[in-house]
Amino acid sequence: MTSLALLLAALAVVRADPAPAPAPAPAPAPKPAAQLEFDPNFVDLGNLPGRQTTARPPGDGFQNRQFDVGGRSQFDGQRPIDGLGQRPIDGLSQRPFDGVSQRPFDAGLNRQYDARQQPFGDINQQPFDAAGRSNGGRPPYDIASGGRYPPLNGDANFRGAGGRSYDGPRVPQTLFGDVGQDQINGPSPSLPGAPRPASSYPGDRDRDRYNGPGLNGDAPLLRPLGLDGGPGGFGSTGPDGAPLRPLPPPNFIPEGELRELLGRVDSLTSQQCTHTVAAQWAFETNVNGVTQVSALEAQLQNSELQRAVRETLNQVDLNLVENPDLARQIRLLSVIGPAALPPDQLDRYNGLINSMLAVYNSATICAHREPLRCGLRLDPDLTLIMARSRDWDELQYVWLEWRRRSGFKIRDLFDQLVDLSNVAAKHNNLTSFADYWMFPYETPDFRLQLETAWEEVRPLYEQLHAYVRRKLRDFYGPDKISRQAPLPAHILGNMWAQSWSNILDITIPYPGKNFLDVGPQMAAQGYTPAAMFRLAEEFYTSMNMSAMPAEFWSHSVLEEPPARVVVCQPSAWDFCNRKDFRIKMCTHVNMNDLVTAHHEMAHIQYFMEYKNLPKIYRDGANPGLHEAVGEAISLSVATPRHLQALGLVQTAVDDLPHNINFLFALALDKLPFLPFSLALDKWRWDVFQKRKTKDQYNCHYWFLRERYSGIKPPFLRSEFDFDPGAKFHVPANIPYIKYFVATILQFQIHKAMCRAAGQYDPDNDELQLHKCDIYRSKEAGKILKRLMEQGSSATWGEALYAATGESRLNGSALREYFRPLEEWLQNENLRTAEFAGWTYDGDYCKRSIETAGLEVYGGFYNAAPGALQAGAAHGLLLLVTVSLALSHLRLPR
Repeated sequence: MTSLALLLAALAVVRADPAPAPAPAPAPAPKPAAQLEFDPNFVDLGNLPGRQTTARPPGDGFQNRQFDVGGRSQFDGQRPIDGLGQRPIDGLSQRPFDGVSQRPFDAGLNRQYDARQQPFGDINQQPFDAAGRSNGGRPPYDIASGGRYPPLNGDANFRGAGGRSYDGPRVPQTLFGDVGQDQINGPSPSLPGAPRPASSYPGDRDRDRYNGPGLNGDAPLLRPLGLDGGPGGFGSTGPDGAPLRPLPPPNFIPEGELRELLGRVDSLTSQQCTHTVAAQWAFETNVNGVTQVSALEAQLQNSELQRAVRETLNQVDLNLVENPDLARQIRLLSVIGPAALPPDQLDRYNGLINSMLAVYNSATICAHREPLRCGLRLDPDLTLIMARSRDWDELQYVWLEWRRRSGFKIRDLFDQLVDLSNVAAKHNNLTSFADYWMFPYETPDFRLQLETAWEEVRPLYEQLHAYVRRKLRDFYGPDKISRQAPLPAHILGNMWAQSWSNILDITIPYPGKNFLDVGPQMAAQGYTPAAMFRLAEEFYTSMNMSAMPAEFWSHSVLEEPPARVVVCQPSAWDFCNRKDFRIKMCTHVNMNDLVTAHHEMAHIQYFMEYKNLPKIYRDGANPGLHEAVGEAISLSVATPRHLQALGLVQTAVDDLPHNINFLFALALDKLPFLPFSLALDKWRWDVFQKRKTKDQYNCHYWFLRERYSGIKPPFLRSEFDFDPGAKFHVPANIPYIKYFVATILQFQIHKAMCRAAGQYDPDNDELQLHKCDIYRSKEAGKILKRLMEQGSSATWGEALYAATGESRLNGSALREYFRPLEEWLQNENLRTAEFAGWTYDGDYCKRSIETAGLEVYGGFYNAAPGALQAGAAHGLLLLVTVSLALSHLRLPR
């Protein structure tokens, strides 16, 4: 492949293997201990008063270290260090390096640099003078103290918490530099001020290289990071041939060359991304065999390039990369997931996913009590039945049959996928595929944060659960739903009970007090799909954010085109060339699509804010943040206050019944989803980490569903069933926890923007969080910009902190948003003596009960007909997962 050849050629140009280091000179014979006392007359090679170590003679063999030719510093591997504290020092000047950053003193200013390239000095970071004192005659500060100790001018006996600094004559007991007390300082060297040769040297904060005076006129402190052997440079030697500074390790790449290499990688990956995204766009906007093949070929090319980049960057030792930004780029580029698999295993991995999705997407059932009306698919047939039917037996039947026709058939394939996914994780130097899914969050305690956020929300969910259980008990009867039991999964309006929005008609707190639907008003005012997106654009420009570029309007697909098949799921696309951004959506003129238009354009705003970053950084700071931003915007757009500002509502009713209905409807969607998403991925983490084996898959799944959601299956389940496989993301092997993260973060972001806009005051009923609209707030726009512009160049905690002042997941903002509803639910449940929570009321799953081979008619088991043959694998199915990686597809959760 051309791009691969270019990359390898770039590597050959950028990185040349250095010559091997010369063998070190034999260690000089140890001196008697008596000669190790401080000698004020000792003179080093540069005729400068020097220092001499104590407690260890030269060449004592301790950890195979040697003294340098001046008899003072020791080498450990490739770095000169002092004796006891093992802090790297410069072999020529004897000045200590910072132990973390290994940046040298600037020979002219006697400054030392920390890991952020800030000079150490006194408390004001003043440079040391030539006599080793800081500005105004103040003593220099000990490295370990980091400038924490105040200056004590003229005090030769100052000591503080292990860090020491002195002004005046030094005696054998006064130690400078390392807190390990392994060096004795003689008088500071005087600098003759002779200029350095006209070449560059590392160390200066304001310039990548430093040209300044050397220590002795002809021996510069350090050479450039290139492999030259000039005086004091890498590989230079003293009069006796011993190395003053060792050659760098074989896998050391100077920073400038590493930066050039990453620039080439960025160019190649950007070009390949443009090609891959364009091919996927062509497929999704014109589904046919030709575009399908082109999209698959482009994806394979992308995987090859990912592997080539990873193999190249694996030659770089991150321990030798001082620049944190370059190290971060390499780390992110080196973790590529399943693409790291060898080609044959990658083909098998994709084949397993294709086979499972073929079963999932071809699964059909027959209608309840109508055995001749068959071919009912998940979408739209079964989804509509689960949403609209109120027939207990029909809902039981559909719930069970879908799982029998989908998840049950892929159980063995999924088990194979688990093993192969873990192989892929090991190719990425990770322990399990669960660790690969956690990698983008870059937070060691992230799973704890998830649990903590859920526990913060759980009291609100339990109040909602109790209220809904009472309403369903009143509707279906106490013989089917008891007062304290978990809720049966089949009567909640959704195939997976992850959203309860479709049972609003049964559970609405104030019937007849309907919340706003401006669809009819939009039609009456002549709205079109294009006008809806122009309205969304004006929302962002009112906040001082960017207008859409010309390419957006000419290239986006905002309506379903005639005469060709289009994947209509709303999605936002970044073509990786910093100018071409698009939305694909089969828009209808209604309120739901108006909100979705704003949501999708939030992704475009995100793309444009980080477009100038390297390709590896052009993404959200974590997998859920893109979605969180879009949903945070939606919270404002759907408010009566905003719809009134658009002229779609003449007078918004603001009273308790309307507010409670509004919050309740939203809570039915947002709250049940949290425990569902957490349980689903906790189950998969346990599976990937082999905490649960194949014969525990299904029962463990139901244990987690009951524990987190208070949901139980309508029938006793067994390990012959595989109910998690009835959810698309499981056979597609797509992580789900990002939706949990997005749900929590959207309220944190919303709260921060509302506070900045002056639209939120917890003590003011008119400025409650659920009423906030950030439209026309430039201050809220600043919050969004700060969050978006960093892309993934910073961790998500850092990006979130820059925007909101918080760096962790926090469920309190969600609780605050729903506070009026929570108070209402508490009072209502108290009034009816409802139990908030649930109690285990029997077995939900047993290993030995064989229900998988049975069908249900009217609630009774009957022998099932023969198993449906699994459909053939199609490239179209793989492209669904590819699209998720290339665009911000609003996949149904």
